[in-house]
Amino acid sequence: MKRLTFIFFLALWNVAGFGAKFYVDPMAGSMSNDGSFDAPWSTFAEVISQNKIESYHYLPLPYSSNSHLNVFNQGAPVQAGDTIYLRNGLHGDIVLAGYQNIKPIYVFAQAGQHPVFRQLDVAACRNWVFAGIDISSEPYGDYLTGKLVKIESHNWHGPCSLIELHGCRIFSGAHPWTTADEWLNKVSDGVFVRADSIRVLNNDIRNVAFGIQLVGDYNEALGNDIVNFSADGARIEGSHNVFDGNLIKNCYKVDDNHDDGIQSFTTGGVVVDDNVIRNNIILNYDNPNQALLGSMQGIGCFDGFYHDWVIENNLVVVNHWHGISMYGAINCRIINNTVLDPTPGIAPGPSWIKIANHKNGQPSTGCTVKNNVANSFDAPGQSVGSNQSFSTVADYHNNFVDADNYDFNLLSNSVLVDAGDAAVAPPFDINGTSRANGQGPDIGAYEYEYIVGTEEVLPENDIFLLPNPASDKVSLMGRVKGKIYVFSSTGLLVKEVESHGTVAQISLNNLESGAYFFAFRNETSGELMVRKLVVER
Repeated sequence: MKRLTFIFFLALWNVAGFGAKFYVDPMAGSMSNDGSFDAPWSTFAEVISQNKIESYHYLPLPYSSNSHLNVFNQGAPVQAGDTIYLRNGLHGDIVLAGYQNIKPIYVFAQAGQHPVFRQLDVAACRNWVFAGIDISSEPYGDYLTGKLVKIESHNWHGPCSLIELHGCRIFSGAHPWTTADEWLNKVSDGVFVRADSIRVLNNDIRNVAFGIQLVGDYNEALGNDIVNFSADGARIEGSHNVFDGNLIKNCYKVDDNHDDGIQSFTTGGVVVDDNVIRNNIILNYDNPNQALLGSMQGIGCFDGFYHDWVIENNLVVVNHWHGISMYGAINCRIINNTVLDPTPGIAPGPSWIKIANHKNGQPSTGCTVKNNVANSFDAPGQSVGSNQSFSTVADYHNNFVDADNYDFNLLSNSVLVDAGDAAVAPPFDINGTSRANGQGPDIGAYEYEYIVGTEEVLPENDIFLLPNPASDKVSLMGRVKGKIYVFSSTGLLVKEVESHGTVAQISLNNLESGAYFFAFRNETSGELMVRKLVVER
């Protein structure tokens, strides 16, 4: 969830900086310098090529069970636990192969700086953290039609693990193209992971073919924005992965690919079990006049079998019948999702939630489909209940705050309020609001938030931002201890506010439109909490 992602980011700030610090400046640096603040090196690519980093790699090669870690570049300035700060400018094609660190090496954009990699290729590495970096070939004057970020294990050099990619801007071009030819000739994939235990956190990934591909086990993609894509927003090809709190929107139809928000499949013997898809927003488009607008499937799991998946608290708004579809599912749970077609009367919609037999005819078994709202449901033989079907736009208007503008928060008189099954409902909704707020949990991804305004009725264990979205100011209502910290969607601290009593009025005048996160401590419990606010101008 966003809450966990930003707690991790705060922890990252605390960890980084205990080792030595080095600085890299393409505009004013030189590799004859010592890498200090006043005498920086030139580019990060040269820091690598000129052997400034001590690390370990496997020998003998090719990697096998007989290979062992051996030190190389021994005595080099940069060592495990150190931080490399990058300044404005072009840092080159970054290729790291066989850098296995015993502790993380942090590669951060210096505060207020915008370093640019042409691409980032990390193979057979361990313990690296990259944060705040632009990754694109466009500033170099060309278009890399491959993968902007690759993080992968390597048959020759060995396994890859414990890599973090945090708060980076990853884009083929700064703006989406308006013709299919431009997309096909200029677009790159965003983030490709073929490794285990990799974390992709709070990145802004735009104007790409595939957004994030997780091929491997125990990987996490949390809090990323994947905006404008021409293939699949995300793919999950492995087990024990978590895809949580991401925004996926604006699919451009440029070829015959069956585009999905999130897709998985088991062809080629791939095992895809025990994955979690939670708290994501998937929108076919946010502008009905978008160029190259076509249909997009929502969450498509074809060619199973899929075992022990959890798909919960997702908003899926697509103009296709595949809202959430699983073909061959065992013991999977589809809980508290909102899955609707923006134009339910127009083919190829409306959108369903469906669990079907495998394509070979073997039945799906042991699955639960509850507390969802969708245009229709088709899950014969499964445990199905407390769902609601909406078939018309009028249904949307009668139950949601502003469905025409993709606000699917609930109206107080919605038939979804208090209508869910408490036995299966997750403890929080897509916004991080506690379930249940009323007599029972609500149906769908959103829990209705009862507005309260006095200390006597405000729950001690919860804190609200009202209104949300907001424009000029917001009220943080609850018992907060100490300062309130406001972070941008890329993890930058943009505001600090002192709390006073149980209601803090916070001005938003200096914030641009977008998503922000308020971090603070609950005065009663001492818990570090994070709340999301959308600023709209």
